Order: sequence, then C-alpha cells, then structure tokens
Amino acid sequence: MTILATLMALAAFLSFGLASDRHHEPRFGRRLPAPDARRWRLAGWALLAAGFVAAIVARGWVFGPVLWTGLVMAGAAVSFLWLNLTVPPRDRRRR
Repeated sequence: MTILATLMALAAFLSFGLASDRHHEPRFGRRLPAPDARRWRLAGWALLAAGFVAAIVARGWVFGPVLWTGLVMAGAAVSFLWLNLTVPPRDRRRR
C-alpha cells in the first residue's frame, strides 16, 4: 500500500503540472482547453485523496498522515524536477 500511495502522490503532482499550458503544450503539442485543465486538476486532487486513504491503510491513523505528508513532498519534488528538467527536444531551441 505504501508503493501505491507513493505512485498516487507522484501522479497527482504530475497531473497538477500538466494542467498548465507551460508543461502541457510542449509535451502534447496543443494548448489545453479550460475544461480539460479542470479535469487534470480534479484528477490530481482525487489522487491525493486516494493516496491519503492508502497511507492510512498502510500505516494506520497514527503514522499514516505522517507517511502521506512525506510522500506528498517527495511526489511534488520529483514531478517538479521531471517537468522542468525534461523538456522535449523541439522546445529546447526556444529557451
């Protein structure tokens, strides 16, 4: 369950990042319409909530929230680095 909570935290912050045009357009080749961006953000929040439940199941009510907080920070850091340091080749020329 800890691995599942980790993957959910990572996926949540990746979907938050990909909800912005700055990260979505270079990777998918098109701007993100507002309703689709809302869906990406909603998916991120749902994944965070599901990750919280998975962390509670994995470690109980005492250490589950502590585990979840750490996983959220790690997921945010990894997704930040991935989204900002891996730029598709065709977008690198503009920077």
